[in-house]
Amino acid sequence: VGKLHQEYLVAASANDAPWFERHLAADVVVVLGDVRRLEKAEFLALLRERSRRFRSLSPINVRLRAYGPTVQVDADAAWELEDGSSGVSRSIDTWAWLEGRWQLISAQITALPR
Repeated sequence: VGKLHQEYLVAASANDAPWFERHLAADVVVVLGDVRRLEKAEFLALLRERSRRFRSLSPINVRLRAYGPTVQVDADAAWELEDGSSGVSRSIDTWAWLEGRWQLISAQITALPR
């Protein structure tokens, strides 16, 4: 799951919808910093619609906690956008072992105050 978290950041920074298509559970819930709650199809559409915005997205303070077939990733990520703005976001992602592979079942991303 730690490796998947690293791949997740690379995919997020590149708006890599095919990566998310493969790794999101069918009933995933993604809560964005603007309080939108998206299901899988909505999140994938969002990725496909927007152009790449990130110059960089780097993990910091990553903590994994396993609960049987479920792993929670609590992490921060420092980011810089194409327009030069930067900040740090905090996420809590929950992965579950489903159908013989790890799938993301929920994600919540919140921008930290400056």
